[in-house]
Amino acid sequence: MTVETKPRADAAHLADATIAIAAHLDAELDEALAPHRLTRPSYLVLDALAEAEDGALAQRALIARVRRTAGAVSVRLARLERAGVITREPDPGSRRSSVVRITDRGRSLLEHARPAYEARAERLFEGLPPSARKALASRLPEWLRFFEPDERDAPRLGVAVAPAVVAGRMRRAVGLPDEPGVLVVRVASGSAAEHGGVQRGDLIRAVGDAPVAAIGDLERAVRAARGAVALSVLRGAEPLSLNVALSGS
Repeated sequence: MTVETKPRADAAHLADATIAIAAHLDAELDEALAPHRLTRPSYLVLDALAEAEDGALAQRALIARVRRTAGAVSVRLARLERAGVITREPDPGSRRSSVVRITDRGRSLLEHARPAYEARAERLFEGLPPSARKALASRLPEWLRFFEPDERDAPRLGVAVAPAVVAGRMRRAVGLPDEPGVLVVRVASGSAAEHGGVQRGDLIRAVGDAPVAAIGDLERAVRAARGAVALSVLRGAEPLSLNVALSGS
């Protein structure tokens, strides 16, 4: 006898189910691209470049498009460049970046792989009735914006931070109490944080009334701010309040 279970809407279960579905999607789409000697991350790089004006993007913009870390994208680009499907050249707008451009060979590879990728994606979504698919399409962009704002509008604080678990370990190592928060490990020169008095070693505990227990908490609180943020920090054992005027991205 089959026992029916009620759908669970608690956040932890939904997160686990979403991750499980994403793993299936990723594996099957990779499988569809394998005959073309492409992986999904490489396909996404070529697709983003093909859709860009003149087939080129600054490397930073490309990283944002494909939702990968800078290190992972750099490794991927080196492989694609050796394969002759992209080229890289210095970015005139940034000495530390490059402009990535798709080649004719890259466009040809992408066009041959695209039908298999799209057909597999279509087959994977046969598991959803049309009404559910439509509802998902309307909700996903809203959820994605929670994690990934429009980079043109996102204010920047100008710090690199270590997560709470690392922050706690580093503070304990120098005899400081373990407190919730994220640890500032670098302050960019000329940034909003530097002008606002943020220093390396500060533990950011809250932005306004919003507690900061994770890096994502800090990023979302800064994005939601308008013009300035009030940071509650610990500098060693001393609590401080810092008002930081934000800069645009």
